[in-house]
Amino acid sequence: MEIINKNIIFTNLTHIFCCLPAIKKNNLDIAQNIKNTQKSSSDIAQTILKQTGITERRYAHANEAASDLAIKAIANSSLDSSKIETLIVATTSGDYPSPATAHFVHAGLNLNSHVHCFDVASSCSSFISAMRCAIGIVNTSTSTLIIASEVKHKGLNITDMRTTSLFGDGAGGIFLNKIDESKNSKDFFEFCHQESLSNISKNIYIPVGGSKEPINQDNLHRNKLEFQNPKITYLQIIKSITEAILCSWQKREQLLKECFNETNSIIPGFIFIHQANKNILKEVINKLPEEIAKRIPILMADTGNMVCASLPVLRARILFLKSLHYHFKKNIPKNNLISEFKLACEKENIFSYTKKENGVLFSTQFEYEKIDIFDDGSVSLNDSWLSKIFEEEWDNLQNIFENELNSSNNYEIKKLKRIDLWVTAGGGFQTIAMLHGKVI
Repeated sequence: MEIINKNIIFTNLTHIFCCLPAIKKNNLDIAQNIKNTQKSSSDIAQTILKQTGITERRYAHANEAASDLAIKAIANSSLDSSKIETLIVATTSGDYPSPATAHFVHAGLNLNSHVHCFDVASSCSSFISAMRCAIGIVNTSTSTLIIASEVKHKGLNITDMRTTSLFGDGAGGIFLNKIDESKNSKDFFEFCHQESLSNISKNIYIPVGGSKEPINQDNLHRNKLEFQNPKITYLQIIKSITEAILCSWQKREQLLKECFNETNSIIPGFIFIHQANKNILKEVINKLPEEIAKRIPILMADTGNMVCASLPVLRARILFLKSLHYHFKKNIPKNNLISEFKLACEKENIFSYTKKENGVLFSTQFEYEKIDIFDDGSVSLNDSWLSKIFEEEWDNLQNIFENELNSSNNYEIKKLKRIDLWVTAGGGFQTIAMLHGKVI
């Protein structure tokens, strides 16, 4: 197939995977640390739900760091780690200030000494920033693993409701391989939007611990994540994400016309957005045309904001659920999801779950991507992430899946499977978007 746009880079995205940490913290757990003489813990828990849309978030164990979650995500996946030639870790909560967390992941996986490994730290946009590096590396014929891993809760002030109510831990990643002409599919990426508003970069920051203000006995208590101007930050994130989507949608349309002689509306594709805050996502959806808004999934009530890990974790879970929905070919009540999943595992060999010593591993495949989700600490399906999905989110997801399924059934061009949009915004001061397409 001839591609006109010189900015498009081809690769093979073969594996996606994530780790959901073992400890579950609900809103009441968070509320009990908040000092408020006017409200009870129960009232504070309800306020958290109203302001964030989050019911629960995941925390790593006290002895775990970002590298440990990354190792669990990769080690429990179906990926052959000997195939990794470059390892990029995206994180804002690395094991140490130096060296790079990637080296500890490298050691934990016992990778070849010739593997190039490094970190990318760029707030919530770190994963897509790492992707931008990875695409260039893969283009030089080196297979690359990108893993975003966060143990953010350790850097929070537990009495600050604005931060502790929002953030959770987690790890998610993908594996990009150099093009194999014998494969039936190819992935392509185009980075289509970048915005840096550095004058507001201190709106969400850790004020001490760097060379600007090293830690000492007097400022040690300030070595925690702080929100400045939360209302301004909230509105800026909405504005930046909305503009990124609209700008990227125009570039998507231009790409389709130039390369495929098609229009935006008929081509399947989701818009995966960094799961910052459910109210932010709903505001963005309300500001967009229906044709665009109906492609945006939300799945964060049970995980919270995983910072830069939120987007790859979101994508892994959404594609897993979409694969299930395509198998069901009907809407399933949330209460029946576990039983229907068990039935699918019995009837179809592409679905499986494995009870491990410390958790449950969920595996499937969507199109040409292998998907592995390790739910650390869960002892059964009834205790797993499948049971924790917020019912409202599940119902909305099924509508999105059904819309795309109908669109796919009406779409006759087989060489282009879909074009998704990935968008992330770090505190409103760093917003990046890229197109991801799959062709056969």
